[in-house]
Amino acid sequence: MTGWMKKSFSAEGVTEWPPGPRLAEVTERFRSGGAVVLLLDVSGSMTYTDGDGVTNLERAVRGCESFIDEAIDGGYQTGLVLWSHDVQATAAPSFDPSTARARLAAAGGYGGGTNVFPALAEAGRMLMQLDVDDRVIAVFGDGDLGPREREAVALSRSLAAQGVRIITLGLGSQSAEALSVIATDETPTATASSTTLSSDIHRMAVGIVARQHRT
Repeated sequence: MTGWMKKSFSAEGVTEWPPGPRLAEVTERFRSGGAVVLLLDVSGSMTYTDGDGVTNLERAVRGCESFIDEAIDGGYQTGLVLWSHDVQATAAPSFDPSTARARLAAAGGYGGGTNVFPALAEAGRMLMQLDVDDRVIAVFGDGDLGPREREAVALSRSLAAQGVRIITLGLGSQSAEALSVIATDETPTATASSTTLSSDIHRMAVGIVARQHRT
């Protein structure tokens, strides 16, 4: 009567206490309710300062750090794409914020203009690899969509058809209006200012988590 016995086992190795080295993998397996990728504009114009010596990029990084913490605490695997004229750095969605935080700590010096299409495509690729209930792309920028605007709009509609929600936040009214054409969520495109930038980015995560908990 030994033929029925399972000959091989596959599972992450953990210990009861203290947590084992595979804890993050187990956590991701059982906390897969949602995933969000945050797109942060790191183009040259983000080095603008508002008279206090602090750049818009520095303010945005602080907001992104708060965004990541809020989203993860709310049950969302969280990833990051730094973008300007191309994708500059990425962190795959995870409940472990260390990679995304490292990318943010190194953000700066990229320069260039804006072209959101490659970043949007990369975020969509990341999200479609995950088996989650809610997929979200949160886009922050201080300018327009760049030279591939029509492709970006078409891609946003394609992602929406696959169940991906896209929300946008623009620095100033002109940027907010420009980014709004790729927004597919029912939430209105938000407008940020230099003085409120950190909290405005954080509030995007608050809204994402709150909506998920209402459904």
